[in-house]
Amino acid sequence: MKRTKQMKILWVDDEIDLLKSFVLFLEERNYLVDTCNNGADAVEKVLAGKYDLVILDEMMPGMDGLATLTEIKRINAAIPIVMVTKSEEEGLMDKAIASQIADYLIKPINPNQIIMAIKKIFQADEIRANQIGEQYTRYMAQLNQRLFDNPNWEEWANIYREMAYWEIQIDEVNDDGLRQTHFLEKRNCNTEFTNYVERNYRNWLHSDDRPNLSFDVVSQYIAPHFEERVPVYFIIIDCMRLDQYLAIQPYIKELFDEQLDLYYSILPTATPYSRNSIFSGLLPQDIAKRFPEYWVTSNDLDNSRNRNEHQLMDEHIVELGYNLDPSSKYVKIFNMEEGNFVLRKIETWNKENLIVLVYNFLDLLAHHRSRDQILQETIPHEEGLRAFTKHWFLHSSLYEALKLIAKQDAICVISTDHGSIKVNRATQVIGDRDTSVTVRYKEGKNLSANDRHAVFLKKPSDYGLPIKSIVDNFIFARDDYYFVYPNSYHQYQRQYNGTFQHGGVSMEEMILPVATCRSKRLK
Repeated sequence: MKRTKQMKILWVDDEIDLLKSFVLFLEERNYLVDTCNNGADAVEKVLAGKYDLVILDEMMPGMDGLATLTEIKRINAAIPIVMVTKSEEEGLMDKAIASQIADYLIKPINPNQIIMAIKKIFQADEIRANQIGEQYTRYMAQLNQRLFDNPNWEEWANIYREMAYWEIQIDEVNDDGLRQTHFLEKRNCNTEFTNYVERNYRNWLHSDDRPNLSFDVVSQYIAPHFEERVPVYFIIIDCMRLDQYLAIQPYIKELFDEQLDLYYSILPTATPYSRNSIFSGLLPQDIAKRFPEYWVTSNDLDNSRNRNEHQLMDEHIVELGYNLDPSSKYVKIFNMEEGNFVLRKIETWNKENLIVLVYNFLDLLAHHRSRDQILQETIPHEEGLRAFTKHWFLHSSLYEALKLIAKQDAICVISTDHGSIKVNRATQVIGDRDTSVTVRYKEGKNLSANDRHAVFLKKPSDYGLPIKSIVDNFIFARDDYYFVYPNSYHQYQRQYNGTFQHGGVSMEEMILPVATCRSKRLK
């Protein structure tokens, strides 16, 4: 494997004259090797010149290896150091590792050990990227065959799960070519997935041969735990995709025994519809009929139709045959103050039956990003979205809440109401002045759009959706399209292109994580 530049190595050992054969071995492989026989000289050399790597003997008279290591790191904290030692003493290695050595070798060493240590430090990403690239090529061939075989809803969930795991791996090796290949492969999958949903979604609503949908979440993942007589925490992180969950999954697994399942959001994949369906166990049409006081007509749907989630949840639990005493608790968290309120209360909830916590940060992030230049630069792509999600989680009151919940004999179910997709392609839509303002779905009269870019519902009642008048219909954006009006085409394109949106039909918006997390105290 070729290196782009000649690597310069400093080798520090009080018996360096005895290591001339090792030095020659490295020089024959196009490494530049500088040497010295004591720590003080090593520090002077690092001060005077640039080195890509230091090989450092641990046992030297005067300034020993650990002292030299400390001084070198003070000068240049980023320089990798391989420590060579005769001792396998645990305390010594703990000190060396705490001082951020890149690797260590136990004497007697051989030339191949040194080469392997160098490769592990400098070429690990390249080697791993090559291996992952080969594996991904094989995966693409298998995937294309699976798409040809017309996968069912369960197979589509597995395909998307695999693609999300691939995204995490590709992030780790940071290979732009592989990332672009995966983007195109996922776009192709979304085209096929959208066609599949268009053909089958209506039948799902009238059949038992279907995935768990939004209205199944409480009955399938929450209610069965009531029999265990422990607190059940139901945590909804609004607008969280599967890949975002995978970015925080390792930290959740440290706290809980976790089982990850997938369910499908109803359409439209938007909070007023999907989240109300989760809490009520009903389709939006049935919510509007049975609880008209909860299903209000408003242009500000997010702030009007989701005000009664707690009441819908309690009604749903009673219909499932459970009379919870004490009754459920519900908290919606928009800001730090509300998050801190939850932290203060968790210890008092250890005798509760059901605690519902709704965290709105990720949904707010998606909405504000389309209007905020700083957020657009901070989260320029999907990799950035995953990284931002991880950063938010690790510094959030949610993470602190999970730490406290893990100390209880409790079960925690973590899920979301819908995902989002990075929209890249604008498509024109025509509707009247009362058409909804959302960019991934439209509700209104006489809607018109390119049928290659949109899924049309001419009779919304067949799809469990309420309508305001007999001529109302819905359209949903396919793949990564978003709707713009002809007279504002360029304005909307500038505002929304490359942003994360929801409400349409894609794997990212519809196929969602639901993780059952059991306290490690529960056996």
